[in-house]
Amino acid sequence: MASSKLFMQRWSPLLRDHFTKRPILPYSQRYYTKKISHIRKAPSHSLKYTLGSMVIVGTTGTLLYATNNPFRRVIQAIERSGISAGVGISVAIDYKWTLSQNYSSVEEEIKAKRECDKRCAERVLAGLQRLGGIYVKLGQHISAMTYILPMEWTSTMEVLQDRCDPSSPDDIEALFLSDYGSSIEDTFEEFDWNPLGVASLAQVHKARLRPFADGSYEGNDGWVAVKLQHPRLDNFCKVDLATVSFLMGNVKRFFPDFGFDWLVQEMQESLPQELNFVHEAANVHKVTHNFAKERAQHTTALVIPGIVRAQRRVMLMEFMEGARIDDLEYMKKHSIDPNSVSTEITKIFSKMIFLHGFLHCDPHAGNIFIRPSSNPKKTGYNFEIVLLDHGLYRTLTDELRTNYAHLWTSLIRGDEEGIRIYAQRVGCRPEAHRLFASLLTGREWDTIQASDLSSDRTNTEVTRVSGRAKNFLFRIADILARLPRVVLLLLKTSDLLRCLDETLRESVSRHMTFIIMGKYCAEAVWIEAKSTLLEKIAFSGFSLHFLRQFFCAWWEYQSLETSLWLYQTHISIQDRWSYGKRV
Repeated sequence: MASSKLFMQRWSPLLRDHFTKRPILPYSQRYYTKKISHIRKAPSHSLKYTLGSMVIVGTTGTLLYATNNPFRRVIQAIERSGISAGVGISVAIDYKWTLSQNYSSVEEEIKAKRECDKRCAERVLAGLQRLGGIYVKLGQHISAMTYILPMEWTSTMEVLQDRCDPSSPDDIEALFLSDYGSSIEDTFEEFDWNPLGVASLAQVHKARLRPFADGSYEGNDGWVAVKLQHPRLDNFCKVDLATVSFLMGNVKRFFPDFGFDWLVQEMQESLPQELNFVHEAANVHKVTHNFAKERAQHTTALVIPGIVRAQRRVMLMEFMEGARIDDLEYMKKHSIDPNSVSTEITKIFSKMIFLHGFLHCDPHAGNIFIRPSSNPKKTGYNFEIVLLDHGLYRTLTDELRTNYAHLWTSLIRGDEEGIRIYAQRVGCRPEAHRLFASLLTGREWDTIQASDLSSDRTNTEVTRVSGRAKNFLFRIADILARLPRVVLLLLKTSDLLRCLDETLRESVSRHMTFIIMGKYCAEAVWIEAKSTLLEKIAFSGFSLHFLRQFFCAWWEYQSLETSLWLYQTHISIQDRWSYGKRV
């Protein structure tokens, strides 16, 4: 009925004209002269339909967002992608504009570049904090790249190491019930809802397990650290990784010299492992096994919290008190010598790299605790080093491990030919060995060549090596883009350990770091040479030639070991005397 009425309204003038034999005007003229009133009425109907449609769509969307999880996740994913894309575009425009300007002097250009670095870093930081999850993890990677990125970037991102937003109690309780199979109330006698620490992927709470039927408690009197993955990561991890990958790909496309797309590739490999706490528990068991002999013989201060139970997103660990490894006031309060702590950290990680070939790749200050020893007379240490967060490990092949040991031996000696050979063997492109050596040690080539790695770094040297000079950054990026990813993590680990060492050690005892590293490098080289020679003897039979080779390899190792031990003893006595005077 309504449709026929509309038809008559639209076509009756034409019919009337035809039957009354009135002159027929052109349709356009007739429309605008005779049907003005019709034109004025039409928008009212369209407006009603439009407003009605908007109300229906808006109401439907709101209801779906509130009640339909998949729909809500799609909308949130689109929103997150839009935020990250917006930040990426604004940063690219800012850099493009800054670098395209003409400056009256080099100093003005450097100042403008640093101001742009700071603006962009703060813009990215705000976006990362708003998005959370893997974006915060990306920011943490950036903050650790002090060996290459400008200070404006690394210092701005440092806040992400320890200041992340916690998940809500409701979300945590739902996740625990889903993954663990029982509620928090049924599992724990006590549970502190205020997290001990919040990281980009998880947060940790202190809790006490319920006692057994006989009233006894499991482990450390029932006290455990409960590590809980942020529930939102399951919803957005894949989308966020895809978005970051897309943005990095476009940056690479528009800026061909951009050489940091490997960072996304590393995250794509590392994140699935870090997001699976069963994998982390396996890492804990392996590293505990690797140091079992030292622990039994009381020759290490390393302590690793035991795993009570582990699910993919929930893990219960032995609870251990302690302070951050860079808390010098805490050490002073408990009469712990920072130099001795740094020495022990160097030993622990040198064994991981050069002897075990199984390396904790995230040793920043938030992942290492220091605490007084429970039995200093028995262990010989008045402190214990508690190593946390075992999600990111890498296994080094025997070939890479021994080549890396040869490389560091050459670096300590200032042997350029050895550096060139073994830098290539670990993946560095030809003729880039000098710059690669600077990245690895944090020192200028002149310092390396002079065998003076233990000297203090000047501000000028730090500035040059960190890649702030124009065009230096692109050369470094080219080197990093060609390296195997495991070597990139070795670079990152070396830089984090160097930062810890510079925080803890006094200038006078800096020689100790490279003495210890040299000692374990020599041991790794000797083990490899001995194994190779024994295989040759087993295959070809005993000969004086092999015996001579064996004796030469043994003598080189023993002479280096003895000289390093004598020098280490001398430095240790100096350190203790110096520390005694300060106390």
